[in-house]
Amino acid sequence: MRIGAFLAGFSAFSALVGAPAFAQDKPFAGVTVNVITQTGAIQEPLQRRAPEFEALTGAKINVIAVPFSDLYQKILTDWASGTNSVDAGVFAPQWMVDYIAGGYLEDLTPRVEADKDIQQEDVGAFFRDFSEKYSGKTYMITLDGDFHMMYYRKDVLEAAGLAVPKTWDEYLEVAKATHGKDMSGDGTPDFGSCIAKKRNAQSYWFVTDVVGSMTQSKGTSQGTFFNTKDMTPLVNNDAFRKALDFLSESTKYGPPDELNLDVSDTRPLFASGRCALNLDWGDVGTISIDPAQSKVMGKWGAAIMPGSKQVLNWDTGKLEACTAETARTRSTA
Repeated sequence: MRIGAFLAGFSAFSALVGAPAFAQDKPFAGVTVNVITQTGAIQEPLQRRAPEFEALTGAKINVIAVPFSDLYQKILTDWASGTNSVDAGVFAPQWMVDYIAGGYLEDLTPRVEADKDIQQEDVGAFFRDFSEKYSGKTYMITLDGDFHMMYYRKDVLEAAGLAVPKTWDEYLEVAKATHGKDMSGDGTPDFGSCIAKKRNAQSYWFVTDVVGSMTQSKGTSQGTFFNTKDMTPLVNNDAFRKALDFLSESTKYGPPDELNLDVSDTRPLFASGRCALNLDWGDVGTISIDPAQSKVMGKWGAAIMPGSKQVLNWDTGKLEACTAETARTRSTA
C-alpha cells in the first residue's frame, strides 16, 4: 500500500521528517523509496532534504517529478495498473478519495497513533481533521498546510491614496489604478495585478477563491461545485459568472502573458517589484523577505483574501446583498 503525503495547494514545504534516533542504527539501509510529485517548487525541497533523510534512516529517496497537469493521472495509472513503481506521492489532498476508493492508499491511522514523533497537535485543525482523513481514517500526512492570501505593495497603494482591497470589486479598482506605473524603478511600466492563470496548472484555485466568497457565505459545508442538498451542479449561476468575469477583467491589468503564467512565474514578479497586487500561498511572503531574491523588502504587506458584498441565493441562482442572516466572516458587508 502507498502513502499519500499532501500539500495544500502545492506551496513549498519545509522538510521530509526522520526520527533522530535513526542516525545510529539506520534500520532502512539499502531501501529505496520512490516519491512522486510535481516539477518545480515541490521537487526542489524534496531533493534538497533527501540526503538528510538518507543520513538519518539509511533509506534512499528517489524523487520522480512530472508536470502538475500529469501528476494525478501518473499516480493513478501506476497504482491501478499494478506497476507500483511509486511508493509515496506528494499531491493535493482532494485527490486522495480516488486513490482510496481503488484501495491504493494505506490507512495510516495506527501508524500515526503509535508514533510519538508525529505531533498532530501541531497541525492546523483543518488539515489534521479534514485534509488528512477520509471516513474518519488518516490516509495523508501533512507536509505543508497554508492558505491563499492577498499580497500588496504598501508603498504603491499609499502613494496613490488607495486602501487595501477588501472586496473583489475593490481589487479590480486598485489593479486598474496602479497598472502601468513603474513600481520596480527600472523605467518600464509594471502591473496592477499578478495572478497565475496557466492552463492545466494551478489557476483553478483562484477561481475557487472568488466563487467561495459568494457561495460559501456560511462556511465550506455549503459546497462550491455542487449543491449539497441534491448534488446538482452549482456552476450555472451569477456567482460563477462573476468569478469568471473577475479573472477576465483582472487579466487586463496583468502581465501580457499572464494566461501562460504559473505560480512559479508570478512569485518572482512580485518579489522583483513588478506587481501591485498578487494572490498566492505563503511562498510569496518567504521570497519577499529574502534579501537574495527580493527587491520589495519592507514595501509589501499581506491580507486575507478579498470577499464579496453579495452572496448567492441558491434557489434563484442570483446574487443578493449580504445580510446578517446570509453572510458570515467571508463577506465584507
